[in-house]
Amino acid sequence: MDNPVICSSCVLPSTFPGIKFNDQGVCNFCQASPNKTDLALIRNKLKDQMKQTIQEASGVKNRSYDCVVAFSGGKDSSYTLSLLVEEYGLKCLAITIDNGFVSEQALANCRTITSKLGVDFLLFTPTPKFMNNMYNRSIENPEQIHSKLALTRASSVCNSCISLINTYMIKVSLQQNIPIIAGGYIGGQVPKDGAVMKLDLKLQQSLAQGKLEKFQKAFGPNSNDYFAISDELLKTNQTITLINPMLTVAVSEEEIIDRIKKYGWIKTKDTGHHSSNCRLNDLAILMHLKRYHFHPYVAEVADQVRAGTMTREVALKKINELPKIEDLTEQAKKLGLIL
Repeated sequence: MDNPVICSSCVLPSTFPGIKFNDQGVCNFCQASPNKTDLALIRNKLKDQMKQTIQEASGVKNRSYDCVVAFSGGKDSSYTLSLLVEEYGLKCLAITIDNGFVSEQALANCRTITSKLGVDFLLFTPTPKFMNNMYNRSIENPEQIHSKLALTRASSVCNSCISLINTYMIKVSLQQNIPIIAGGYIGGQVPKDGAVMKLDLKLQQSLAQGKLEKFQKAFGPNSNDYFAISDELLKTNQTITLINPMLTVAVSEEEIIDRIKKYGWIKTKDTGHHSSNCRLNDLAILMHLKRYHFHPYVAEVADQVRAGTMTREVALKKINELPKIEDLTEQAKKLGLIL
Protein backbone atom coordinates (compact mmCIF):
# COMPACT_ATOMS: atom_id res chain seq x y z
CA MET A 1 0.00 0.00 0.00
CA ASP A 2 1.03 3.66 -0.41
CA ASN A 3 2.98 5.31 2.38
CA PRO A 4 0.50 6.67 4.93
CA VAL A 5 0.24 10.34 5.85
CA ILE A 6 1.87 11.05 9.21
CA CYS A 7 0.57 13.59 11.71
CA SER A 8 2.74 16.71 11.56
CA SER A 9 2.69 17.01 15.37
CA CYS A 10 2.94 13.42 16.67
CA VAL A 11 3.62 10.24 14.68
CA LEU A 12 0.18 8.71 14.17
CA PRO A 13 -0.37 7.54 10.58
CA SER A 14 -3.46 7.89 8.39
CA THR A 15 -3.95 4.11 8.80
CA PHE A 16 -4.61 4.50 12.54
CA PRO A 17 -8.30 3.85 13.39
CA GLY A 18 -10.45 6.97 13.79
CA ILE A 19 -7.77 9.44 12.76
CA LYS A 20 -8.51 12.72 10.96
CA PHE A 21 -6.26 15.64 10.02
CA ASN A 22 -6.84 19.38 9.93
CA ASP A 23 -5.48 21.71 7.23
CA GLN A 24 -2.10 21.85 9.01
CA GLY A 25 -1.81 18.06 9.01
CA VAL A 26 -2.35 17.77 12.77
CA CYS A 27 -4.37 14.73 13.83
CA ASN A 28 -7.55 14.89 15.90
CA PHE A 29 -5.82 13.09 18.80
CA CYS A 30 -3.25 15.88 19.08
CA GLN A 31 -5.96 18.51 18.73
CA ALA A 32 -7.90 16.94 21.63
CA SER A 33 -4.83 16.47 23.82
CA PRO A 34 -4.29 18.88 26.74
CA ASN A 35 -1.25 21.14 26.50
CA LYS A 36 1.88 20.31 28.50
CA THR A 37 0.85 22.57 31.41
CA ASP A 38 -2.54 20.89 31.71
CA LEU A 39 -0.93 17.46 31.35
CA ALA A 40 1.30 18.29 34.32
CA LEU A 41 -1.76 19.29 36.38
CA ILE A 42 -3.50 16.05 35.41
CA ARG A 43 -0.45 14.01 36.42
CA ASN A 44 -0.25 15.79 39.78
CA LYS A 45 -3.93 15.13 40.45
CA LEU A 46 -3.49 11.45 39.61
CA LYS A 47 -0.40 11.33 41.82
CA ASP A 48 -2.37 12.75 44.77
CA GLN A 49 -5.05 10.10 44.23
CA MET A 50 -2.42 7.39 44.12
CA LYS A 51 -0.73 8.68 47.30
CA GLN A 52 -4.06 8.59 49.13
CA THR A 53 -4.70 5.03 47.95
CA ILE A 54 -1.26 3.95 49.09
CA GLN A 55 -1.65 5.62 52.50
CA GLU A 56 -4.98 3.87 53.05
CA ALA A 57 -3.67 0.46 52.06
CA SER A 58 -0.12 0.33 53.38
CA GLY A 59 1.24 -0.58 56.78
CA VAL A 60 -1.65 -2.79 57.91
CA LYS A 61 -0.60 -5.24 60.62
CA ASN A 62 -0.57 -8.98 59.89
CA ARG A 63 -0.33 -8.38 56.15
CA SER A 64 2.63 -9.84 54.30
CA TYR A 65 2.58 -7.35 51.41
CA ASP A 66 1.08 -3.97 50.60
CA CYS A 67 1.35 -4.38 46.85
CA VAL A 68 1.81 -7.04 44.19
CA VAL A 69 3.76 -5.75 41.18
CA ALA A 70 3.54 -7.09 37.63
CA PHE A 71 7.29 -7.14 37.08
CA SER A 72 8.74 -8.05 33.69
CA GLY A 73 12.32 -7.01 34.34
CA GLY A 74 11.91 -4.43 31.59
CA LYS A 75 12.76 -0.78 32.04
CA ASP A 76 9.26 0.53 32.89
CA SER A 77 8.33 -2.12 35.46
CA SER A 78 11.81 -1.87 37.00
CA TYR A 79 11.38 1.89 37.36
CA THR A 80 7.89 1.36 38.80
CA LEU A 81 9.12 -1.13 41.39
CA SER A 82 11.88 1.26 42.48
CA LEU A 83 9.35 4.09 42.92
CA LEU A 84 6.98 1.98 44.99
CA VAL A 85 9.72 0.72 47.30
CA GLU A 86 11.95 3.77 47.66
CA GLU A 87 9.55 6.71 47.34
CA TYR A 88 6.31 5.23 48.68
CA GLY A 89 7.74 2.74 51.17
CA LEU A 90 5.55 -0.16 50.09
CA LYS A 91 6.31 -3.76 50.93
CA CYS A 92 6.02 -5.34 47.49
CA LEU A 93 5.81 -8.81 46.02
CA ALA A 94 7.24 -8.71 42.49
CA ILE A 95 5.84 -11.32 40.10
CA THR A 96 7.26 -12.21 36.70
CA ILE A 97 5.42 -14.37 34.18
CA ASP A 98 7.88 -16.40 32.12
CA ASN A 99 6.05 -16.76 28.80
CA GLY A 100 8.78 -18.87 27.22
CA PHE A 101 10.28 -15.89 25.38
CA VAL A 102 11.68 -13.81 28.23
CA SER A 103 15.27 -12.79 27.59
CA GLU A 104 17.84 -14.39 29.89
CA GLN A 105 19.15 -10.88 30.60
CA ALA A 106 15.65 -9.75 31.58
CA LEU A 107 15.36 -12.65 34.04
CA ALA A 108 18.77 -11.74 35.42
CA ASN A 109 17.56 -8.13 35.78
CA CYS A 110 14.52 -9.38 37.71
CA ARG A 111 16.67 -11.18 40.23
CA THR A 112 19.25 -8.40 40.50
CA ILE A 113 16.79 -5.55 40.99
CA THR A 114 14.53 -7.36 43.47
CA SER A 115 17.63 -8.34 45.44
CA LYS A 116 18.98 -4.77 45.48
CA LEU A 117 15.59 -3.37 46.52
CA GLY A 118 14.99 -6.08 49.13
CA VAL A 119 11.79 -7.27 47.42
CA ASP A 120 10.40 -10.81 47.43
CA PHE A 121 10.30 -12.23 43.91
CA LEU A 122 8.03 -14.89 42.41
CA LEU A 123 8.53 -16.40 38.94
CA PHE A 124 5.48 -18.12 37.43
CA THR A 125 5.96 -20.25 34.32
CA PRO A 126 2.75 -21.37 32.56
CA THR A 127 3.05 -24.49 30.44
CA PRO A 128 4.76 -23.68 27.10
CA LYS A 129 2.23 -25.77 25.19
CA PHE A 130 -0.62 -23.51 26.28
CA MET A 131 1.35 -20.29 25.84
CA ASN A 132 2.59 -21.12 22.34
CA ASN A 133 -0.91 -22.10 21.26
CA MET A 134 -2.30 -18.88 22.75
CA TYR A 135 0.18 -16.77 20.80
CA ASN A 136 -0.41 -18.70 17.58
CA ARG A 137 -4.18 -18.25 17.80
CA SER A 138 -3.78 -14.60 18.75
CA ILE A 139 -1.84 -13.97 15.55
CA GLU A 140 -4.27 -15.94 13.39
CA ASN A 141 -7.57 -14.48 14.67
CA PRO A 142 -6.99 -11.27 16.65
CA GLU A 143 -10.46 -9.73 16.11
CA GLN A 144 -12.17 -12.83 17.49
CA ILE A 145 -10.26 -12.47 20.74
CA HIS A 146 -9.69 -8.76 21.43
CA SER A 147 -11.61 -5.53 20.93
CA LYS A 148 -10.71 -3.04 18.20
CA LEU A 149 -9.79 -0.50 20.87
CA ALA A 150 -7.40 -2.92 22.58
CA LEU A 151 -5.71 -3.59 19.24
CA THR A 152 -4.91 0.11 18.82
CA ARG A 153 -2.86 -0.01 22.05
CA ALA A 154 -1.00 -3.28 21.59
CA SER A 155 -0.69 -6.29 19.33
CA SER A 156 -3.01 -9.25 19.80
CA VAL A 157 -0.07 -11.26 21.15
CA CYS A 158 0.62 -8.64 23.84
CA ASN A 159 -3.09 -8.25 24.66
CA SER A 160 -3.42 -11.98 25.30
CA CYS A 161 -0.32 -12.00 27.48
CA ILE A 162 -1.47 -8.92 29.42
CA SER A 163 -4.87 -10.55 30.07
CA LEU A 164 -3.17 -13.63 31.49
CA ILE A 165 -0.82 -11.53 33.64
CA ASN A 166 -3.65 -9.36 34.98
CA THR A 167 -5.71 -12.41 35.94
CA TYR A 168 -2.77 -13.98 37.75
CA MET A 169 -2.11 -10.76 39.66
CA ILE A 170 -5.74 -10.61 40.82
CA LYS A 171 -5.59 -14.24 41.94
CA VAL A 172 -2.45 -13.67 44.00
CA SER A 173 -3.89 -10.47 45.44
CA LEU A 174 -7.03 -12.29 46.58
CA GLN A 175 -5.15 -15.34 47.87
CA GLN A 176 -2.75 -13.28 49.99
CA ASN A 177 -5.03 -10.35 50.87
CA ILE A 178 -2.84 -7.80 49.05
CA PRO A 179 -4.81 -4.56 48.54
CA ILE A 180 -2.85 -3.01 45.63
CA ILE A 181 -1.85 -4.32 42.22
CA ALA A 182 0.72 -2.20 40.39
CA GLY A 183 1.68 -2.22 36.72
CA GLY A 184 4.40 -0.47 34.79
CA TYR A 185 2.14 0.73 31.99
CA ILE A 186 2.74 4.13 30.43
CA GLY A 187 0.57 6.56 28.45
CA GLY A 188 -0.85 5.01 25.29
CA GLN A 189 -0.82 1.51 26.79
CA VAL A 190 -3.74 2.06 29.17
CA PRO A 191 -6.43 4.75 29.49
CA LYS A 192 -5.18 8.12 30.78
CA ASP A 193 -7.26 7.73 33.96
CA GLY A 194 -5.70 4.34 34.64
CA ALA A 195 -3.30 5.61 37.31
CA VAL A 196 -5.77 4.63 40.05
CA MET A 197 -8.70 2.28 39.52
CA LYS A 198 -10.80 0.59 42.16
CA LEU A 199 -11.50 -2.94 41.02
CA ASP A 200 -15.15 -3.99 41.28
CA LEU A 201 -14.69 -7.75 41.53
CA LYS A 202 -18.30 -8.62 40.72
CA LEU A 203 -18.27 -6.37 37.67
CA GLN A 204 -14.82 -7.67 36.76
CA GLN A 205 -16.06 -11.25 36.83
CA SER A 206 -19.14 -10.35 34.81
CA LEU A 207 -17.04 -8.66 32.12
CA ALA A 208 -14.43 -11.39 32.26
CA GLN A 209 -17.01 -14.09 31.57
CA GLY A 210 -17.57 -12.90 28.01
CA LYS A 211 -13.83 -12.62 27.46
CA LEU A 212 -13.30 -16.06 29.00
CA GLU A 213 -15.72 -17.61 26.52
CA LYS A 214 -13.70 -16.06 23.69
CA PHE A 215 -10.49 -17.42 25.17
CA GLN A 216 -11.98 -20.90 25.61
CA LYS A 217 -13.06 -20.94 21.99
CA ALA A 218 -9.73 -19.64 20.73
CA PHE A 219 -7.23 -21.25 23.12
CA GLY A 220 -9.07 -24.35 24.35
CA PRO A 221 -10.60 -25.54 27.65
CA ASN A 222 -7.33 -25.07 29.57
CA SER A 223 -8.00 -21.33 29.33
CA ASN A 224 -9.88 -21.61 32.63
CA ASP A 225 -6.60 -22.37 34.39
CA TYR A 226 -5.18 -18.99 33.35
CA PHE A 227 -8.12 -16.64 32.81
CA ALA A 228 -10.79 -17.69 35.33
CA ILE A 229 -11.08 -16.57 38.96
CA SER A 230 -12.86 -18.99 41.27
CA ASP A 231 -16.07 -18.05 43.07
CA GLU A 232 -14.36 -19.00 46.34
CA LEU A 233 -11.75 -16.26 45.84
CA LEU A 234 -14.35 -13.72 44.79
CA LYS A 235 -16.36 -14.37 47.97
CA THR A 236 -13.63 -12.73 50.03
CA ASN A 237 -15.15 -9.31 49.17
CA GLN A 238 -11.65 -7.89 49.27
CA THR A 239 -11.03 -4.37 47.97
CA ILE A 240 -8.33 -4.19 45.30
CA THR A 241 -6.97 -1.03 43.73
CA LEU A 242 -4.98 -1.02 40.51
CA ILE A 243 -2.27 1.62 40.18
CA ASN A 244 0.06 2.60 37.33
CA PRO A 245 2.64 5.00 38.81
CA MET A 246 4.21 5.73 35.40
CA LEU A 247 1.10 7.73 34.49
CA THR A 248 1.88 10.18 37.30
CA VAL A 249 5.41 11.07 36.18
CA ALA A 250 6.94 12.65 33.07
CA VAL A 251 10.27 10.91 32.51
CA SER A 252 12.18 10.13 29.35
CA GLU A 253 13.53 6.70 28.47
CA GLU A 254 17.02 7.98 29.23
CA GLU A 255 15.96 9.12 32.72
CA ILE A 256 14.30 5.77 33.38
CA ILE A 257 17.41 3.85 32.39
CA ASP A 258 19.70 6.15 34.37
CA ARG A 259 17.72 5.40 37.53
CA ILE A 260 17.45 1.63 37.19
CA LYS A 261 21.10 1.20 36.21
CA LYS A 262 21.85 2.04 39.86
CA TYR A 263 20.27 -1.31 40.78
CA GLY A 264 22.27 -3.29 38.23
CA TRP A 265 19.79 -3.22 35.34
CA ILE A 266 21.43 -4.15 32.01
CA LYS A 267 19.82 -3.51 28.63
CA THR A 268 18.86 -6.64 26.70
CA LYS A 269 20.36 -7.23 23.26
CA ASP A 270 17.85 -9.76 21.93
CA THR A 271 14.44 -8.13 22.44
CA GLY A 272 14.23 -5.65 19.58
CA HIS A 273 13.50 -1.93 19.50
CA HIS A 274 10.39 -1.76 21.69
CA SER A 275 10.74 -4.38 24.41
CA SER A 276 13.34 -4.70 27.13
CA ASN A 277 12.28 -8.16 28.23
CA CYS A 278 10.41 -10.23 25.57
CA ARG A 279 11.96 -11.93 22.53
CA LEU A 280 8.55 -12.49 20.93
CA ASN A 281 7.72 -8.81 20.69
CA ASP A 282 9.31 -8.14 17.28
CA LEU A 283 7.33 -10.96 15.67
CA ALA A 284 4.14 -9.58 17.22
CA ILE A 285 4.95 -6.15 15.77
CA LEU A 286 5.44 -7.47 12.25
CA MET A 287 2.25 -9.56 12.34
CA HIS A 288 0.27 -6.54 13.58
CA LEU A 289 1.73 -4.28 10.90
CA LYS A 290 0.96 -6.81 8.19
CA ARG A 291 -2.68 -7.02 9.20
CA TYR A 292 -3.51 -3.44 10.28
CA HIS A 293 -0.87 -1.28 8.55
CA PHE A 294 0.01 0.63 11.69
CA HIS A 295 2.64 -0.06 14.33
CA PRO A 296 1.21 -1.46 17.60
CA TYR A 297 3.46 0.92 19.60
CA VAL A 298 2.55 4.05 17.66
CA ALA A 299 -0.16 5.20 20.12
CA GLU A 300 2.25 4.82 23.03
CA VAL A 301 5.05 6.66 21.22
CA ALA A 302 2.70 9.43 20.04
CA ASP A 303 1.56 9.92 23.64
CA GLN A 304 5.17 10.39 24.74
CA VAL A 305 5.69 13.00 22.01
CA ARG A 306 2.64 14.95 23.23
CA ALA A 307 3.88 14.71 26.82
CA GLY A 308 7.28 16.04 25.84
CA THR A 309 9.22 12.98 27.05
CA MET A 310 10.25 12.00 23.52
CA THR A 311 11.04 14.12 20.48
CA ARG A 312 9.13 13.55 17.26
CA GLU A 313 12.39 12.71 15.48
CA VAL A 314 13.25 9.95 17.96
CA ALA A 315 9.65 8.68 17.82
CA LEU A 316 9.72 8.45 14.01
CA LYS A 317 12.98 6.54 14.19
CA LYS A 318 11.53 4.09 16.71
CA ILE A 319 8.48 3.42 14.56
CA ASN A 320 10.34 3.19 11.26
CA GLU A 321 13.17 0.91 12.38
CA LEU A 322 11.44 -2.43 11.87
CA PRO A 323 12.70 -5.88 12.80
CA LYS A 324 13.94 -8.21 10.07
CA ILE A 325 11.75 -11.20 9.39
CA GLU A 326 14.79 -13.44 8.90
CA ASP A 327 15.84 -12.77 12.49
CA LEU A 328 12.59 -14.20 13.85
CA THR A 329 12.58 -17.73 12.43
CA GLU A 330 13.29 -19.27 15.84
CA GLN A 331 10.25 -17.61 17.43
CA ALA A 332 8.02 -18.45 14.47
CA LYS A 333 9.10 -22.11 14.50
CA LYS A 334 8.35 -22.33 18.21
CA LEU A 335 4.78 -21.14 17.50
CA GLY A 336 4.37 -23.30 14.42
CA LEU A 337 4.11 -20.30 12.11
CA ILE A 338 5.31 -20.12 8.51
CA LEU A 339 6.69 -16.66 7.73
